[in-house]
Amino acid sequence: MSNQASREWWLRWLEELLPEDLSYLEQSGGSYLKEIRELEALLRPMWAVLPAYFSGYKSKKIVFYMDWLKQVIEKQELPEVSTENRQIAVETGVLGYALGIYQTDFLQLFSENGQAYLIDWLNQLNHIDFPEGNWYFFLILVNGGLKKNGCKYSGTRLQEALKKIDSFYLGNGWYSDGKNFQRDYYVAFAFHFYGLLYSRFSKDAYAKEFRTRAIYFSKDFIYWFDDKGRSLPFGRSLTYRFAPISFWVVLILSDVYTETPFSLGQLKKMILDHLRFWKEQPITASANGNLSIGYGYSQQFLSEDYNSPGSPMWAFKSFLLFELGSDASFWQVAEEKIVRQKGCVQKEAGFYIQTDDHQTTALSNFQYSQNEQLYHRQEKYGKFCYSTLFGFNLSRGNEAIEQFAVDNTLAISMAGHQQFQSRATIEQSRYYKNYGVNRWKLWNEVFVTTYLLPINATSHIRIHEITAPYALDTYEGGFPLWDWNKKYQVPQVTDRSCLLKNRWGYSEIIDLKNNRKPLVVSQGPNSNIYNCEKNAVPSLQKTVTKGTTLVACYVAGNTLKQKAPHLQLMIDEKGYQVSIDQQKYFMKKEHFYDK
Repeated sequence: MSNQASREWWLRWLEELLPEDLSYLEQSGGSYLKEIRELEALLRPMWAVLPAYFSGYKSKKIVFYMDWLKQVIEKQELPEVSTENRQIAVETGVLGYALGIYQTDFLQLFSENGQAYLIDWLNQLNHIDFPEGNWYFFLILVNGGLKKNGCKYSGTRLQEALKKIDSFYLGNGWYSDGKNFQRDYYVAFAFHFYGLLYSRFSKDAYAKEFRTRAIYFSKDFIYWFDDKGRSLPFGRSLTYRFAPISFWVVLILSDVYTETPFSLGQLKKMILDHLRFWKEQPITASANGNLSIGYGYSQQFLSEDYNSPGSPMWAFKSFLLFELGSDASFWQVAEEKIVRQKGCVQKEAGFYIQTDDHQTTALSNFQYSQNEQLYHRQEKYGKFCYSTLFGFNLSRGNEAIEQFAVDNTLAISMAGHQQFQSRATIEQSRYYKNYGVNRWKLWNEVFVTTYLLPINATSHIRIHEITAPYALDTYEGGFPLWDWNKKYQVPQVTDRSCLLKNRWGYSEIIDLKNNRKPLVVSQGPNSNIYNCEKNAVPSLQKTVTKGTTLVACYVAGNTLKQKAPHLQLMIDEKGYQVSIDQQKYFMKKEHFYDK
């Protein structure tokens, strides 16, 4: 067994990631009060500190955090819970976990007065309003944990919260986080994570249902990871980095994994590959060693307004792994590779997922964000394709195409205005076995019907029917290639294609209608979520006139350049036939109507 597969090795990494004091909280701000940000900095590490401590690992840093928790409770210094301060509720989930799993061992950390204060403080949650979505699980965990210990709790709020969570269930293991069109990692590291935790200390019908739903979800969620240990970069809160793997950790802790198609050795390899990937990334701040805000590196662009310097430690949910002692089967079993199908359709997520040895890609046919307060929502939800290899870019602005994140989008501006937007609101979508179709709009005046045809993890076809009441400037981009700089590298451009190559891989786009101009769109440093260097996107440009215009392209990208296939697009009144070498694909003409 390699050192990188041992519990002690990962405990040492946890030690490196734990800040020694609160000075790092001055690195940036957040949308809630300073005292709540300080509470976050105390309680988010507890997802790792508690299982480490109660399994017997009592290093100086671990004891520091435990002593800090004791002091805050004994001195009755927790901030007041109110609807206005309800961000506090998010941080109480770990206390519900502690009550439910460690029970008396946890409560006896405190004096009788401290216990009474903590119980009364937690019960304040029962008197505030909650937003629609996964937040109801904080009521469930806290009241469930209090109930488990025979403490004061609200059975009314517990049942209300359980019914609320049930109302968000979509089927096949999927939830909607409130009434929206987002199906992101909150399904995994919130809904299922909390549901499985609850099922470990409660045995009601809801707990049983949470376990069953997690089994269904696991069969889809396995495709959100690639063979390198990376998860699909998609959606909000990516600064939590390795939090997505926490779903698989709690699946093991609850023994629910035994009812899935996956062995312990397979899950061990996926979990540790994921952690190994993140351990190699420059994701800590140099002065304090804390997890920085960002994804592949420190990148404030990526943050949400609710991300303060302590926020990224929600990744520590994955360190519930430390509940498993060194002699547990998980640490002893040999790692096994998971064999996946090459592709699948996940209608609840709107994804057509393809995977190979180098990457996983997802064509997105359904999702978009309605939350106008969410930063970079078009980039996080609206791109046509998401890749574990290339990541995606974030826009610096929309007043010029090189500032706009054109990768895997169709960027549109009123002709001559240089004010770009891309797919934001998807009005309708339809699913077929081999392809998907969606209809989206801009400004309530421009309507686009997009056909997405997956070929494999490397390549796909896009066809767009653009209808507008005036002329538009359009750019369509392929995958963003990191560390590609037009000052030092030369693209391969023909009259219908643009190809970029470097040591990282290649990215290519080919026009199938021969009615657009191939070119390179440069993107600035710190725009890609994986890599801080400048990158570039192979693109196709066209100014379309009033009326309906058809454009189509082949998009490809991977680590090693593959021979471009022979491509042909044939169009008739019934639809579109794409010929790729000897393989033919037909997409029927869709007729969408205004709602």
